[in-house]
Amino acid sequence: MALLIRGDVSGPMHSRTSLPRRPGYPEYALALLGALTAVLILFDAGGESMAGAKLLVCLAVPGWALVRWLRHVDPVARFVFTVVAGATAFALTAAVMGWLQLWNPRPAAVGILLVSVAVLLIPGPRTAWQAPARLPRPQLATYAPWLVLLAAMVLWAATLESTNHHLGDYGLLTAFPATWYISLALVVALCIWSAARPGVHSGWLAGASITGLVVILYSSAGLLTDVPRLPWTYKHIAVTDLIQTTGQFDPDIDIYNRWPGFFLFSAFLGESSGYKDALSYAGWAEPVFALMNVALVLAIARTLTKNPRIYWTSALVFALSNWLNQNYYSPQAFAYTLHLTMCLVILTFLRGTPAGWVQRLEDRLANRFSRSKPEPEEVKTYTGRQQALAIVAVLVLQAMIVMSHQLTPYLAILGLLPLFLVRYFKPAWVAPALLMMALLYLLPNAEFVKDKYGLLNSFDIFANAGYKAASGTPGPSLLSGRWLAREALALSLFTALLAGLGFIRNFLRGNVRTTLIVGTFAATPIIGLFGTSYGGEGRLRVFMFALPWLAIGAAWLFWSGKLPGRKAVVGAASAISVMAIMFTTVYFQNEANVRVPAADVSASRWLDSNVQKGDAVVETNYHLPLLVGPHYSFYLRSGQLVSVASKLHNTGQPFTGDDMLTYVDKTRAAAKMRPSDRVFVVVSDLQQRTSTGVLRQFPKDVLVPLEHDLDVARGSELVFENKSVRIYEVTRADWGK
Repeated sequence: MALLIRGDVSGPMHSRTSLPRRPGYPEYALALLGALTAVLILFDAGGESMAGAKLLVCLAVPGWALVRWLRHVDPVARFVFTVVAGATAFALTAAVMGWLQLWNPRPAAVGILLVSVAVLLIPGPRTAWQAPARLPRPQLATYAPWLVLLAAMVLWAATLESTNHHLGDYGLLTAFPATWYISLALVVALCIWSAARPGVHSGWLAGASITGLVVILYSSAGLLTDVPRLPWTYKHIAVTDLIQTTGQFDPDIDIYNRWPGFFLFSAFLGESSGYKDALSYAGWAEPVFALMNVALVLAIARTLTKNPRIYWTSALVFALSNWLNQNYYSPQAFAYTLHLTMCLVILTFLRGTPAGWVQRLEDRLANRFSRSKPEPEEVKTYTGRQQALAIVAVLVLQAMIVMSHQLTPYLAILGLLPLFLVRYFKPAWVAPALLMMALLYLLPNAEFVKDKYGLLNSFDIFANAGYKAASGTPGPSLLSGRWLAREALALSLFTALLAGLGFIRNFLRGNVRTTLIVGTFAATPIIGLFGTSYGGEGRLRVFMFALPWLAIGAAWLFWSGKLPGRKAVVGAASAISVMAIMFTTVYFQNEANVRVPAADVSASRWLDSNVQKGDAVVETNYHLPLLVGPHYSFYLRSGQLVSVASKLHNTGQPFTGDDMLTYVDKTRAAAKMRPSDRVFVVVSDLQQRTSTGVLRQFPKDVLVPLEHDLDVARGSELVFENKSVRIYEVTRADWGK
């Protein structure tokens, strides 16, 4: 899924008279693949060995059956629209089946594919035939960068085999061998070189280089593990498995089942393609979402400028500043991608003429501050039918966002609402409609959210904007705890500073309207800090939604001039190099604290299969992925799942088996639950080391008395053990007798 786009190729194009476009070889090939995949899905053939290929066909065939009708649309946008349109077709079908409790994914997938195959065989719209541009003659200057890129990627792949799997306070930073950093440096240098020196066919190299960069940065950590690496991934796997196992969702279980859009889509696509368990493919979400979002930022930038330096640099800055680790298998990553797609649709099809007073304001600002005439802006016009279809697409995307994530619809509307109201986008009623959709979905769930999490009644702007480390003091290394957070903040502020200067430069060059549009998108997410409290993640959400537009602003800073000189090239190369160093440090240093070992997942799976309703589960750390399977609702509630980490925080007192049972009873009583007859106690070596290491949740050896009691006391039995996890079953009636 490389970003190999021929969007900046210049040269004479030879056109003929518009001819009816019959299905070409790509359409016939996709139709054949779609039909064969439909047969495999219908008979559930191929298993997981072919599941990945079937999944790709399920996205490509329905998507291209729709997107092929969009004439004169940018090639990057066509690629993005193809993937998202295919995903949306399955997501909508899954949502309808889920809400109607008619869960039959495989027949429905077969129907979608067969309809798509039929559409692919219909002659397409009339288009002007264009002769392809000639490839350049073989020259060392032309092909040498490609050889460097190939060598860098081969070196990176070989490097993963020699990476040290024993992680310390510096995570993967010291685990990667020197060759990993060499491969990364080569790819970053190629990204800078291809963006700074656009020419014939340089778009292919820029796209391939940025694709390689995204693969290195966002898949290295995941490829070093046998299971998804982030602990908060597993509760999403559990919800997906619940739907895939039972064929329905239950709003009474948790908030995920009240916003089930992503989980329905994932369960539908997983079962259709042959993945019987979300654990099999959840680990690929991180590089896939990262690549899709980079492609979306690239496509958005291409709607705003025809300068290749600007749009390639925008994609590069975005890739090197998105340190938030939010691309994992989750509803928010899914909704964020849909949000960027919605922005791309609006910028492509729904650009309008602003209100009269806005135009007068633009003229005054340009006359007073601009130092040159604005760059000519070529905004393509589309027919009323095409714009109507675009509006439908925006509403459908918002519907999927609203059903998938609680916060994304409102952060998305913050930027769109003022731009629609001043008629930069049209028609003006679309933005209020988007807001109304979100509010109407929230209304029946408002009481649940208020009772469980608080709704505007726990507002604290300082908590939203601040950060509190897991411990009150920094960890053993300078890059742990608060220092890591400060370096992440420094990267965010550096990106914002470059963007701010870029907005000013673009504004002074006369591009008032474009600067106002992008600046509004970049600035309005900060209003989210004034909403309901979101703890330390509040500011992360603000930066996440502002980042695509900040990346465009940063690119404006370097390349707004017509002919960039040496200073611009040196400045861009220096800033991007600094970003690459800071991103690598922030992204990989904390790996030891967030990586989940396969042994912990295996133990959690066993627990999910053996726990029954009414049992209590005791864990020693929040990062153990106990909520991992379709039975997670049996021990989800407080009182059923008891963590002793908070009890032991900053205490030096030994914790015995009697202390544990007393704490379980107290917790269940607070939750108005009767004492449990059976208690499962989960002890993980790695999680204990994590708890007593950098995160310092409780002192070393504080749990030794507990496990000693579990080993020797009557009424306690070791029921599961692997190389790092032990699970004890405690029978209350026999304990201590």
